[in-house]
Amino acid sequence: MTDKPQNVFKALVPYLSAALLALLLFLFFLAGVWVGYLKYRPEQNEPKSAVVEIPDTTASDETAYTDEIGDFILHHEYFAADPEVLEQPDLPEEMLLPDSGMQNVLAQNVDALMGQINQQAGEVQPTVILDKITVDKPLLAIVIDDMGINHKRTEDIISLKAPLTSSFLTYGSNLTEFAEEAKESGHEIMIHVPMEPKVKANLAPDTMLTTMTDDEIRALFAQMLDKFVDIKVSGINNHMGSKFTEDKEKLGIVMAELQKRGMFFLDSKTTASSKGRELALEDKVDYAGRDVFLDNENNYDYIMKQLQKAEQIASRKGFAIAICHPKSQTYLVLKDWLNTLDDKNIELVHLSKIIEETNK
Repeated sequence: MTDKPQNVFKALVPYLSAALLALLLFLFFLAGVWVGYLKYRPEQNEPKSAVVEIPDTTASDETAYTDEIGDFILHHEYFAADPEVLEQPDLPEEMLLPDSGMQNVLAQNVDALMGQINQQAGEVQPTVILDKITVDKPLLAIVIDDMGINHKRTEDIISLKAPLTSSFLTYGSNLTEFAEEAKESGHEIMIHVPMEPKVKANLAPDTMLTTMTDDEIRALFAQMLDKFVDIKVSGINNHMGSKFTEDKEKLGIVMAELQKRGMFFLDSKTTASSKGRELALEDKVDYAGRDVFLDNENNYDYIMKQLQKAEQIASRKGFAIAICHPKSQTYLVLKDWLNTLDDKNIELVHLSKIIEETNK
């Protein structure tokens, strides 16, 4: 009699095992459906501020992997910058005071400065970088960093036919193809050069480091430029670089190479202590500094407000330079904003146009 329950249990074991296995398979199926929905849902259903997971380096589809690592880079772009430079754009004190409207800088302010420069003795005139200019319409340059990493987002930006400035990361793929397409859409082409940040980061395989020798930096920079040998590249700006751009000696090597090649330097200003402007004046390299980061948050309303801030800065000092990235909401904002450009007292221009006006 005592063996009967045990015999019944033994008889049920195969059925219980099968039921448990079926339940596990069903749960895996539900998980797969949910992951598939998150991965392939339409762009318009994405939240305005998305959380990006660290990419799986074992992905078999190279394009899918490129997009995943691209999202990871976009999501972490700002953690390599000093926090204080992300809060507010650098504004002269007088620009923070309320005024009766947006007015351009008076012409005599610039004329007086240039008059003093021209009176200085010597055959070689000093290089001057103007902080204010006089123009018929305020100039605004929008630089899109990190191009060439996430293929879909890169193509989204390229589809915007306007005088934007596309800055391609040196380790992106299909760089020549994307850059040519961007030029056809009216974009100016730049190189987004990875430079060492203060925080520990390993987001770029070809980052310029302060521990490198002068020859190593020159060789790495030449290698980066060789990737764009068939493309007219106007200049570069730093990707990360809060540590490297504070190192006058190391950044000076890059500046010397830019001077030889006739290329400009846009300081992304990931640190308030960057030596970019100082070295540009010494080495006579055309220079500009970022005024506003547009998309610290991948949020439509936030980005639009930052863009309006850039317009205000341009109206007060004659020009402004905004940096953004090929994020989902950035693309939607730029697409909508470009449709309103004809109604604004703003001229969207390539970055080189502002540099031409501000470097004397």
